Amino acid sequence: MVAASADDEYRDLEHALRGIFPDAALEVGPSQSRGRRSAAQVDVHLASGDVRLQVELRRGASRAQLIDAVELARIAPPQGDSSIPVIASPYLSPASQQLLRDSNAAFIDYAGNAWLAAPGIHIDRRGFANPAKEERGQRDLFSDKASLVLRTLLVAHAPMGVREIASGVSSTDERIKLTPGYVSKVIGELERRGYVSRRDEKVVLRHAEELLRDWTSAYRGRRRPVPASYFILAPSAEDLLPRVAEAFDAKGADYVLTGHAGASLVDRYTVFDIADVYVRELEDVAPALADLGARRVERGGNVNISVPYYRESAFYDRQISKGGIKVASDLQLYLDLYDYPVRGREQAEHLYERRLRSLVERDDRP
Repeated sequence: MVAASADDEYRDLEHALRGIFPDAALEVGPSQSRGRRSAAQVDVHLASGDVRLQVELRRGASRAQLIDAVELARIAPPQGDSSIPVIASPYLSPASQQLLRDSNAAFIDYAGNAWLAAPGIHIDRRGFANPAKEERGQRDLFSDKASLVLRTLLVAHAPMGVREIASGVSSTDERIKLTPGYVSKVIGELERRGYVSRRDEKVVLRHAEELLRDWTSAYRGRRRPVPASYFILAPSAEDLLPRVAEAFDAKGADYVLTGHAGASLVDRYTVFDIADVYVRELEDVAPALADLGARRVERGGNVNISVPYYRESAFYDRQISKGGIKVASDLQLYLDLYDYPVRGREQAEHLYERRLRSLVERDDRP
């Protein structure tokens, strides 16, 4: 894909501004006032007076990049009392727009969304969809394989080298092999989006909290398999957990508990009536389910069995509970619970506060 030229960017910006200020005369041109690349100065001639915008043009707009842009605008305010610093991008998602509103940062996107609040002017336009298809050629940071790099960086206690990440993942699970070349490409995309920087040949994670938010949003949109539901006679779903684990282990079936059942074994917050279990292959657990007297049902089941969307990484960095039961990692539990239909968000937030916050909200920046 050919990158947009500066002339294209100014033309797109001017087109968006004419939609926002239909009755105003506009003057759009490069700005050197802050010595910034990809910056534009816009003079808007309104009936009520003139307004000057100092616009930062952003082709990419990850949450990390937006936070950096807001911080930089505060450090280097535009010249002149009437100037308004504005962030512009081809498209800003509703979540990104809200982040900027919460930061009191003016923005414009070329789809028509905008928010500008200053003396004598207040514009709030929202609800315009992305007119362009998602840009291809970018590496999917939230794919099964790439997420192994994210999982490693998010739980690491210190910056890591590319080879260290590759060998660490590969040595943890013999099924998974990451090459330094592949890891380097993923790191390159993370760096492009503002989520990592380099220090002494080590990878330094930045804006980890925002990265997790982007990951959670992306995971929400993945098409995950519909679980197979079973009923096993038991006083409660909680009583089933050691029985299921023992039966699966006896047959050599690879599994991890997730959802509320998994969370209950690492940091319980709420009661549950269904045990959610990830397995490598459904056929692998058929003998164990038969031994448990499991009956396949359309509704009213107390055990859900599924092959996860993340066929490899959902099993990575698994935990072993006190009773020897295999549980998904805290990160995987968080992803699965965040949009779980019954009290999942509460359990996810509890898990974040108790087990993830100290890792996610650390500051590794130089």
